[in-house]
Amino acid sequence: MFRDLRDFIRAAEEIGELKVIEGANWDLEIGALGDIYAETKESPLLLFDKISGYPPGYRVANNLFSSEKRIALGMGLPLEVKGIELVKALRDKIKNLGPLIPPVETKNAPVRDNILTGDKIDLFQFPAPRWHELDGGRYIGTGCAVIMRDPDEGWINVGSYRVQVHEQATATIQIAPPSKDGAIIQQKYWSRGMNCPAAVSCGQEPLVFAAAGWEKTPWGISEYDFGGALKGVPIEVTLGPYTGLPIPATAEVVLEGEIVPPNIESRKEGPFGEWAGYYASGVKMVPAFRVKAILYRDDPIIQGNPPSRLPSVWSLGRHVQKAAALWNELDNQLPGVRGVWVIEEAAVHSIPVISLKQMYPGHAKQAALVAAGSSTTGRDVRFIIVVDEDIDPSNLSEVWWALGTRTDPARTIDILRGTWGGPVNPMLTEEQKKRGETERSVAIILACKPYARMKEFPPASRCSPEYLARIRQKWHL
Repeated sequence: MFRDLRDFIRAAEEIGELKVIEGANWDLEIGALGDIYAETKESPLLLFDKISGYPPGYRVANNLFSSEKRIALGMGLPLEVKGIELVKALRDKIKNLGPLIPPVETKNAPVRDNILTGDKIDLFQFPAPRWHELDGGRYIGTGCAVIMRDPDEGWINVGSYRVQVHEQATATIQIAPPSKDGAIIQQKYWSRGMNCPAAVSCGQEPLVFAAAGWEKTPWGISEYDFGGALKGVPIEVTLGPYTGLPIPATAEVVLEGEIVPPNIESRKEGPFGEWAGYYASGVKMVPAFRVKAILYRDDPIIQGNPPSRLPSVWSLGRHVQKAAALWNELDNQLPGVRGVWVIEEAAVHSIPVISLKQMYPGHAKQAALVAAGSSTTGRDVRFIIVVDEDIDPSNLSEVWWALGTRTDPARTIDILRGTWGGPVNPMLTEEQKKRGETERSVAIILACKPYARMKEFPPASRCSPEYLARIRQKWHL
């Protein structure tokens, strides 16, 4: 596994998936080039150097996980697995995850190469990009990990929230919705009349980033401990000189400071292009994050994971993570699941596809209802598609075939109303937002053979998977 972001970038280069781009401007060009490359399947990791207005070595890494091979690389999975096999490999890994492994403090902490305090603090000395044309400012924190300590229980929370630069020593950390662990923790400090200590890591080893954005780690369980379990060894940390918080020892840049209560000092945050591919939440007043210290490595790399409709751009295979977690949840509640996929092109939450060997009447709808109520996929889902076991849910050509030939819209589509939603839904009206209404409807599509007609359903006019496997072996395909 990787000790830092640099190890991962070197590994990407070794497998032929790194492209270095020199001379780009931090203002829109880096973001636009990332978007252009991301539209090509299996696009390379982009490392920007000699950025306009900045010295060589002050770099930005973008599109870190925009190929299935690099998702596998970052997760510590075999590089050859793709599609549903990639989901299965991650499903098996998290199903068989060992005990939590707490972080260890180390004296070998490259993030301490440089430490700035007082008047030397200048957030603009780093090439934080303005990622999208309508963004309200520069964002140093997109591929970041925000570290806080619960004041009651003492455990460390690590979350991934966006961080906008406003002034030399002032930023904002947008934590939404209020149910997020980070939002709960900062409110605890504010209710006591205190500022909330926080540290922002702006570039770190892949599994720390993955753990920070993982599907709902239970309250009280530190993402450091979970990341250590994923990695198989402890995450290395060092104590921040201002907050005393454990920060990744091999981080690229860390901002230490305090989030002040919103009634004391706030800034206009956003707008910012979000994961669904829209500017849905607009501009909001967000509590100021007063930066008291900056730690950074020589030749620092800002990690860029700007929100995009493609989850592999802004996460470490979030669509694969969600599919693997849902597969495990389905296995715990019903038999016959052959595979789960989340359609990346539809944004990460919108369309899970479940491949199922039907065993009894109502089996397919049961699977869909479990997915609709799951903490993994229930929020912001639009369509849940169930297909038969002969359909590979990661093969969209096969999924479209099932939708086009195994559905009767009058009988195989149901709509659930008043389901769990979120505030970045572009379909919400301004009136609904003002009233705090985020509920949505979900369509369940059973694109599978009717259970009562399974035996008499016309056979598919294609070779069996077993015969095709023999042909591939014979002809070395």
